[in-house]
Amino acid sequence: NGTYKIWNQPSDKDARAMAEGKMAKDINIFVYENLDKEVEYTKEKTLEDTLEGGGTIGYIILALGVLGLLLLLIRVILLLKAGSNVNKISAIVIDKVESGRGDEALEAVKDFQGASARVIKATLRNINKNREHIEDIVMENILNENSSIDRFGNFVLVLAAVAPLLGLLGTVTGMIATFDIITTHGTGDPKLLSGGISEALVTTMLGLVVAIPLLLLGNLLSGWAQNIKDSMEQSALRIVNLFEKHNA
Repeated sequence: NGTYKIWNQPSDKDARAMAEGKMAKDINIFVYENLDKEVEYTKEKTLEDTLEGGGTIGYIILALGVLGLLLLLIRVILLLKAGSNVNKISAIVIDKVESGRGDEALEAVKDFQGASARVIKATLRNINKNREHIEDIVMENILNENSSIDRFGNFVLVLAAVAPLLGLLGTVTGMIATFDIITTHGTGDPKLLSGGISEALVTTMLGLVVAIPLLLLGNLLSGWAQNIKDSMEQSALRIVNLFEKHNA
């Protein structure tokens, strides 16, 4: 019926300019559908908007995910150090033994560092003792290295288990908030319900997004750690067998 309203952006300058008969290139004035309903202003939802929809629990889940990835990175560095040079050290020792210079093996590898180097050097220091005693020493040293090789492994898997539970907690709290709004205001305006529903869905999504990579990478690194321990044991026992063969 020829009735117009100013758009919900600050547009008083445009309105005054039009009242004075001036026309700007861009005007923040739109025709409403009716006197009571304004035109909806829509914008693309950003990642920040999604995270805000998850509320406090969503940020907690995200923080746990960042912590988990940091621990995984530290764990990778520790495993690289633990398993480094094991083949090189074994090759040096085997070469010394096969060339009849087994007594020089320990001196040849004394500068190597890492868990594997420590296990092999402990084996060489006790190489002249009986077989059962040497095997006990090998296993004891591998057990001593377990704390560094397995460091943060269980904690990462705990974070992977906790993340979806926090997501479920966010879902429950979001639905409670939604039903509280329905109780107070009814279901006439869907916008009133969007906050609680958003928290319910976003926290579940974030919990799964954090849990899946942590669980996958955590188990892969656990397998890597076990391979390092198996490699240390295999190398140490191979050296023992080689010493026995050449000293028989």
